[in-house]
Amino acid sequence: MNTKWRCPFSLGLIVFVLFAIDARAQDFYQTATSAESLAHGGVYIPSSTSVLDALAANPAGLTAIGGRTLDASVSTVFARGSFVNSVNTDGTIKSFAGVLPYGAFGTPIGHSRFSIGLGVMPEMMMSADWTYVDAPGAAGATYGLQQNKSAILGARSAAGLGINFGPRFSLGFTVGAVYNTNTLQAPYIFQTNPVLAGAKTLLDLHTNGIGWNGSVGVLARPTPRVQIGLSYKSRTTVDSHGTATGNAGVQFAALGLGGARPDFAYNAEVQNMFPQSMLASVAWQARSTWQLALQSGWIDWKRAFVALPVTLTNGNNADINGLLGSNSLSDTVPLHWKDQFTFRAGVVHSLGENLSWSGGFAHSTNPVPSATLTPMTAAITGNQLSTGLSYGVGPYRFNFAYSLGLTAQENVTTSSLLAGEYNNSQVRVGTQALTFGTQIRF
Repeated sequence: MNTKWRCPFSLGLIVFVLFAIDARAQDFYQTATSAESLAHGGVYIPSSTSVLDALAANPAGLTAIGGRTLDASVSTVFARGSFVNSVNTDGTIKSFAGVLPYGAFGTPIGHSRFSIGLGVMPEMMMSADWTYVDAPGAAGATYGLQQNKSAILGARSAAGLGINFGPRFSLGFTVGAVYNTNTLQAPYIFQTNPVLAGAKTLLDLHTNGIGWNGSVGVLARPTPRVQIGLSYKSRTTVDSHGTATGNAGVQFAALGLGGARPDFAYNAEVQNMFPQSMLASVAWQARSTWQLALQSGWIDWKRAFVALPVTLTNGNNADINGLLGSNSLSDTVPLHWKDQFTFRAGVVHSLGENLSWSGGFAHSTNPVPSATLTPMTAAITGNQLSTGLSYGVGPYRFNFAYSLGLTAQENVTTSSLLAGEYNNSQVRVGTQALTFGTQIRF
């Protein structure tokens, strides 16, 4: 099924995703995205040039834009980690995790109270690229040393409108198209299919699709030095389509079915739900050269990541079709994630007319329960330190941010996933990111 022409922003989204493969960061469900905001902990502070973050975090911030502005950033992400289970003492993650380009344009509409913005930015960046030995599963089947690669990636193209109701209050809205790609290249254990539950096959799955969401935000300025923000983004449902190929030869041989044809190909459908979320922030201009900001957030993973349904149709393997009594099959991967709460603090210090320094700290609760945790879903990094510089010259402003996602560790005693391969396992994950941004007024 071809989805790439469903909306006018799709071509840009596809280009984005080609660069975004394998990216991962502490804030894998994106809020503030620019180098400017990432330097002070991911807190969104409205400014005259910050279009990206207004579209991503609080569209009321579009009213702060001082003129026609192009806002672009690129992030380079590096991962580190290890995986230990019954057959692995040194499972490793690919260190270079990817490059993410994104950008936006915003402008006031004449001398009216309205401002608009258009942009493409990351929405969901959860991916993993591990190398480790496949543990024995049903009937002792193992596929040996394997690359285990998974990705749920989402890029959002958004159009936003900000409305200024005076010096103390503004309102904003966005509508967004989320282009989602899903990748799985790994040994796959069927979980709920009544015939195949517990069986394992090598699987190479790729799907893509588009869903829609919206957001609304408000900014209030009770005093000239204090600014309070509140925003909400709706849930997104994506039905993605593509292909799934694989080879079940090792599992067939372990079950005494070595004469069966092992390779297969299907049409694939995966349904993803990205969560609704809320942000609340306050920024205080403590002195002329010091600005402090706090932000808290809620992400509704509990109702979004309950399970991951996978449907395969039009199978080409007559032996498997005969076993199932159909050329189609479905399976559901249990997730049962918990709601996530985020807390961020940032500071901006002016070092002169055109130069400023920023620093910040972010903490996120871990949404992944140990019962369903695998290296492929290890979105567990909870604490992040960041710093950066911002320099302006003429119509240009250049921003640099460095973020360190402190290494997090989670242990699984008894996994609820079938075959017991993740019992008594341990996952450690950390990240680093360099982000560069340019804002141009013209």
